[in-house]
Amino acid sequence: MATSLLKRGENAIVIFTYGKSFNIKKDRSGSTGNWVINQERKYNKVIIYERTESGNDVYVAKRTTIRRSKEEGRYIIHLKDVSYYGSTYLNWPNFSGSRNPVRYLQYACGTRNKRRSSNSDESSINLSLLPPAE
Repeated sequence: MATSLLKRGENAIVIFTYGKSFNIKKDRSGSTGNWVINQERKYNKVIIYERTESGNDVYVAKRTTIRRSKEEGRYIIHLKDVSYYGSTYLNWPNFSGSRNPVRYLQYACGTRNKRRSSNSDESSINLSLLPPAE
């Protein structure tokens, strides 16, 4: 899932593309464009999920600027430090957690509380779900 690409305190925009307006230059800068995005949202990482004929490629980059596209209400996100992360077998909804082609994610900074079972003196494993021992 896309959230596994974030560290504590990071936030990101995750974009689904077929690569039509996604480009990467030799200096690892690039852009991905023509998105309806919220200009007020803050994010420090851009995760690109590109569906190709051979699979689903994942790239991670830093955002530099956002400029208006020629298409009304849409924007081009300019990137730096674009890195190929790998490919995934996950489809877009499973990867991003949404069917929308643009998704905002945040990994909170706070500490996580461990889940506690309702019966604190019993194991947290539900033994009825395990196969019987032979």
